[in-house]
Amino acid sequence: MNFVFKSIMTLIFVYSSNAFSSEKMFNVVINEPSSDQRAIAFVDTVTGKDRIIEVNMNGEVIWEWKFPYKLANETDNLCNGADIKYVQSTDEFIFILPFQGAYLLGRDGDYKQIIKDNFISHDIDILPNGNFIYARGFVNKGEDEVREISPSGDIVWRWSHSNYFPNRDEYLKNFSKRKIKLLKKWALKTDDNDWAHLNGVDRFKNGDTLVSLRNFQMFVIVAPNGKPKKIFKNIELIHEPHKTDFGFIAADRRFKKGWFRHSIVIIENNGERKRLLEGQFRTVRGIEQMSSNRFNITSVGNVFEINKSGKIFHRMHLRIDKEDAERNLRGKVLRKMREKKLVKGRCGSKTGNLYKVVKTK
Repeated sequence: MNFVFKSIMTLIFVYSSNAFSSEKMFNVVINEPSSDQRAIAFVDTVTGKDRIIEVNMNGEVIWEWKFPYKLANETDNLCNGADIKYVQSTDEFIFILPFQGAYLLGRDGDYKQIIKDNFISHDIDILPNGNFIYARGFVNKGEDEVREISPSGDIVWRWSHSNYFPNRDEYLKNFSKRKIKLLKKWALKTDDNDWAHLNGVDRFKNGDTLVSLRNFQMFVIVAPNGKPKKIFKNIELIHEPHKTDFGFIAADRRFKKGWFRHSIVIIENNGERKRLLEGQFRTVRGIEQMSSNRFNITSVGNVFEINKSGKIFHRMHLRIDKEDAERNLRGKVLRKMREKKLVKGRCGSKTGNLYKVVKTK
């Protein structure tokens, strides 16, 4: 009897420990020896399973945490900005359930809610002082879109664009009427709801805060007193601006010759701008800076590592899509691709599958 029991337990253990290795999320197409081989983690907006997963650079799931019943009932808006950050010092994760709150998760499965906010989405960071700073991406015009909150829940700093940029049209002057019409059709709400669409926030060491305003096509450097110090305009449908050693990096979706050209934008310290990988990927919403000016990029179906020149060192794409499913999408081709190739997966037909991935260990 003991022998049978031990045999069964051994089989269960072997099956459990190998269960993840049989689940392959990505196909690897580029893997150079110098690429960063740390795993990635993200909120699973692809399979329909309510979980957070960790995936190695071979595209295999190596760890997962399934949402408990309480959280699984709060995933209706999972496609609207489910950010995740990795806290290396404690081997923990901070993640957002959009329109619900933010949570701290340990490897052992213990979790706790650290922020409750019905407007939280897109971006959250933990600051050196232990506070959290996050974006409220879908608030009405006039409400604050950035909040810094203490671990005890006190709001210690807040910022709203409406105090300094009340007229959105002023920042669309350089765009043609056709382009503005298209932007309003695809992104710009005409009422006060989601007026600015704040989709990113970073706090610098000197206390300044970078704020990304997608519907204003710009990002702003804000002083601790709330006053804008510098504005970077004309970055169409901007996502994920970050400060770097050479200046700034961001993602845009530029409308040109009848179609959106998605690209990575490099802004040098001298103000010079250049675009990388234009038309090669669709809707980049994750840019994570790594060492030596390399960046971990997340598009709707690809995760890839690049340098500031656009050289790709590692790339893997979701297995549910073809390798070239995001490339050079335009006009009828774009509609066809959306209908047949980019609608698979939980968020494929809504906002696109992947939102942001983060390097772990």
